[in-house]
Amino acid sequence: MAKRPLILLLLLLVFSASQAAIEVYDFSSENNRLRFQQLGGELRCPKCENQSIVDSNSPSAFDMRQELFRTLEEGYTDEQVFDYMKARFGEFIMYRPPVRSDTWLLWFMPPLLVLAGLLLVFFLARSRKTGTSTTVVNETSTSERQLRLQQILELEQQQPKSNNAIQKNFIQNNKESS
Repeated sequence: MAKRPLILLLLLLVFSASQAAIEVYDFSSENNRLRFQQLGGELRCPKCENQSIVDSNSPSAFDMRQELFRTLEEGYTDEQVFDYMKARFGEFIMYRPPVRSDTWLLWFMPPLLVLAGLLLVFFLARSRKTGTSTTVVNETSTSERQLRLQQILELEQQQPKSNNAIQKNFIQNNKESS
């Protein structure tokens, strides 16, 4: 009884694998096959996230590959193919959109951001260099304070005094050093 569901499951798996479609294009020339690969790599699938139509398995990419094959076989130039595909599927399908007023951010913003980042790193490094010299001054004053505290502790150990006398001595030493 347990064999029957297992056999049905195996048949279902074999049947679904046999239904996988394999696209075969019969190009009229080797040049068209190379152009198909090149142009297909430059066209983005409208359904997939950052995949070319050559790499995508979506139905939209399948339609685009069919159209690309048809246009190449009809003798369209590369520019004519791109113009036709943009007219049919929209501007989004181009990996390299043309430089126009509505796409200038795509072209010029990345180099501007890199330049701004380099300037930021330069100014931060420069301010860090100037900040180290003030840190040395603070370290010197910290070591001076530690030296004074050490002197006070030595005086306290040599002459046991009351708390008021120690406080007066500490205040007097600070006034003299200031």
